[in-house]
Amino acid sequence: MTTSNQEVHTSRDRIEAWFRDRLRTRPLRPAAAESRLRAVEADLAVALPTDVHEWWGLDRVSADYWIPGPFAPVSLEEALETRDIWLLIAEEEGASFDANGEPEPRFLPLFLPIAMSPGGDGLIVDLRPGDSHGAVFRWDHETWLLGVPLWSSVGSMLQDIAAALESGTPVLLRHAALGGTEETCVAVVDHAGDLVWDAAEH
Repeated sequence: MTTSNQEVHTSRDRIEAWFRDRLRTRPLRPAAAESRLRAVEADLAVALPTDVHEWWGLDRVSADYWIPGPFAPVSLEEALETRDIWLLIAEEEGASFDANGEPEPRFLPLFLPIAMSPGGDGLIVDLRPGDSHGAVFRWDHETWLLGVPLWSSVGSMLQDIAAALESGTPVLLRHAALGGTEETCVAVVDHAGDLVWDAAEH
């Protein structure tokens, strides 16, 4: 799915507008400078999808756990540090195979974290060429399994969250329709003024 620069900014504005009158004051994730993004692309030897590039350049992005999971957006520098750590772990683990002789999953150089959970899992963008290019996956730091994408892109993640907040409807419906294991959920504001995602009723 291709998402224009304007659509990414529009979705951020919709999310921020919903937050404004409902949630407590939140810390913000720093935006990345254009020059830094270009340097990262050169280091990775890959052009970031347009919406991923725009994501890192967005200002006024809450650093709280507002992405279903829950996940909190991390800065570009935190993302690169996490990527390096996970690549080092994968290298130290070395190649291994399951009972059927199939290679077990490993964190790959073209996986880029964008958000982290309190328990150490991440949301990653797949930068490899192919059908899942630009898709957002949950990276389980224990099983290392990708599973079904949560969203087809960062842009679709932001659009899904914005629509769910405004309408009170569940997120992750497309993920569920594709056989994904993450629960569909709806936004609730708790007594502390924090956003909580509760499992949707079926």
